Amino acid sequence: MVTPRHPDRAYVHLGTDVTVTTVEVTPEFWASIDERSELHTGRLITSFEMSSDWDSWEMHPVGDEVILVTAGEVRFHLDDGRHVTHVDVAAPHYVVVPAGTWHTADALGIARLVVITWGEGTQHRAR
Repeated sequence: MVTPRHPDRAYVHLGTDVTVTTVEVTPEFWASIDERSELHTGRLITSFEMSSDWDSWEMHPVGDEVILVTAGEVRFHLDDGRHVTHVDVAAPHYVVVPAGTWHTADALGIARLVVITWGEGTQHRAR
């Protein structure tokens, strides 16, 4: 059965094969993401409102990440190990963060993002 879902409350996981599953977003979702082995391969599509700066850096060593700004504007900081680049992205534009690039973001007002991530091996560090 086809059921409409709100993208902030049910994320989409694209498996390494042809499967598509939905992932309910609970209050514990982000705190337990590293323990969710079913999300470590394939791509996870998330959607959320952003009104404050990210409190950490992240890096995806296995795959590129697409970050689509659907409303508002965000300043991304990208660290490839040699240079830190800053890029402002306003809706309806997106950036592709290359695999292995550390990145974080600042809210330039209220923004809405859709993020497509290959989660395997994701790392975090303090900002």
